[in-house]
Formats: sequence, structure tokens, C-alpha cells
Amino acid sequence: MQFYLKELLLGMDSAYHNFRLFYNQTIHPELQNMEQRRRRLLRLLLISGLLLIGIVVLQVYVSIFVITLALFIPVGLWITYLGFRVQVFYKEFKPRLVTLLLDFIDNDVNFTFEGYDQKGFLPPKKFLESRIFTRTDDYSGEDLIRGQVRETPFEACELRVKEFSEVRNRLDIVFSGIFLIADFQRWDMQGGVLALPDLYRKYLSRSERAFHLLGGRRVKSGILPEFEKVFDTYATNDVKVKEVISEDFQRAILRDRKHFQEVNRQKKIYFSIIGDKIYLALRQDRNLLEPSLFQSNTNFEVVYEFYQDIRLLLELVLEVDAMN
Repeated sequence: MQFYLKELLLGMDSAYHNFRLFYNQTIHPELQNMEQRRRRLLRLLLISGLLLIGIVVLQVYVSIFVITLALFIPVGLWITYLGFRVQVFYKEFKPRLVTLLLDFIDNDVNFTFEGYDQKGFLPPKKFLESRIFTRTDDYSGEDLIRGQVRETPFEACELRVKEFSEVRNRLDIVFSGIFLIADFQRWDMQGGVLALPDLYRKYLSRSERAFHLLGGRRVKSGILPEFEKVFDTYATNDVKVKEVISEDFQRAILRDRKHFQEVNRQKKIYFSIIGDKIYLALRQDRNLLEPSLFQSNTNFEVVYEFYQDIRLLLELVLEVDAMN
């Protein structure tokens, strides 16, 4: 066991070193380029703001309606142009970094990416088929990724889902994070399995009740004691849990959960296996790789965390692939 842990730590150190090297050589230069664009845009906005104030003061002093009317059109066009430049900056920032990160992950023989669509996302129908969530009153997404983990096809995206709260008469966030669907590679699979973090049971009680209606019941057989302490696992009668959820898969989720606690992050993992699909949902506690116009975006920790989140989900799929 000690030898295994030592090898695991050495592997983690090597992975971190490789990513740091890639960041320094490839991602950091791109961030520096985007940083120069941000500063130029910020200077342009500042100068434009000062000129606009000067024009307003001049018009108040001169108070000639014809001149004011004549300046209205070019000033309006300039403001529209500035808005366009800001919008382009925001739209181009994240896709550039995500593309570079996917190129890096693609170097691993276990992972292959087949497409990336900045504006694409999984439809609500697929989201609800996971049985983890039951409603999507407000649904949006971005950054659709398709690929394979060894021989297992997958698709993933970032989602932000809200549902209407009848108690507080407003929209509450149901899920905000990365959602992944992969083939379970068990074509004989019937029924399903659902695992929810114990602390979030009250927020997903509707999902629990809906799964009960499908014949799902709380199970403990085939579940590691340490996993059972922090996750509520449900399965239909036609599923043998120990044949569907391996101990290595459970340990991998527990390891990720422990890491979140160590870095004091409120991230949560949910998963389900319904028929021949596995659904993984990583709830994030903040937006990553979203650029700021008023402060530097050159931040290794944020980029590395986003990379880790994607890698985490892919490695869970890798555990499933190895099991099948």
C-alpha cells in the first residue's frame, strides 16, 4: 500500500511538472498576448471616456443644438465599436485557452478529442435522462467537447441550470459546472444506479423520489464503507451494484472529494448509470477561465484548476472503461 501511494505521488508530481512546462511554453505566451490586448482596450476605453466627458462639457458650454445633433451619430458609432471590441475580447479569451488545454490532454494515449464547439452544449433532454436532476426551468451552456476515453465515446460541456422555487418565488441554481455523458459499454445493462452526495440530499430530494418511482432503492451491498458514509447510492432491483461500480471507481471519487476539501473548495460530484450511459456532474463553486477586463488574467492556478476539473472527469470515465 505504501509503495502504491509513493508511485501515485510520484506520478502526480510528474503530471504537475509536465503541465507547468506546457503552461510556461504555450499557454503563458498566449495569456501575455491577451493581456496586451486587454491593456490596449482598457487604455482605449479610458481615453474615449475622457473625450466623451470633454464633448459633453463642450456641448453644455456652447449649447448649440445643431452641433449636438451632428456629434450624436459619430459618438454613437464609436460607442458601438467599443462595445464590439469588448465583446470580441470576452468571446475569444476562453476558447483559445480551452483549445490549448485540450491539445495538451490529447497527448495522453488514453484520451482523444474529436471536436470543440464554444457555443454548443448538451440538450436538456440528455441532462434530464441522467435522473440526477428533474427540472430545467432555465437552461444554458457552452464549451461542448466530444471525444473518446480509450474506446469509450463521451461528450461534455459547461451548464448552468435553474429551477423555479415555489417557496421563494424565484429561480434557484440547480447545477452549475461540467456535465459529462459517456457510453457505459455494457449493452446488456438494464435499470440504473444513482449516487448523490449525502450533504446535498435535501437539495436533490426530488431526484431521490423520482428514482424511487422507477424502482430504485437505497443500497449498501457492494459499496465501500467510506463511500457509503458520504454518498447515498440507489439502484434498481435488476442491477448488481458491485458489477457496475468498481471499488477503484469509488476510491477515485473519494480521492477527488478529499482534494476539494484540502483546497477548501465547495465542489461536488454526482453520478448515475442509466441503461448504457454513465452521467457525471461536477458542480463548481465559481466560474473558471472567465476573463476580466479590469485586472490581469495571467493566473496559473486558475488555468491549472480548469485543466484538473476536465482531467478528473476523464479519469473517472477511464476507470469505467477499465472495469468494462
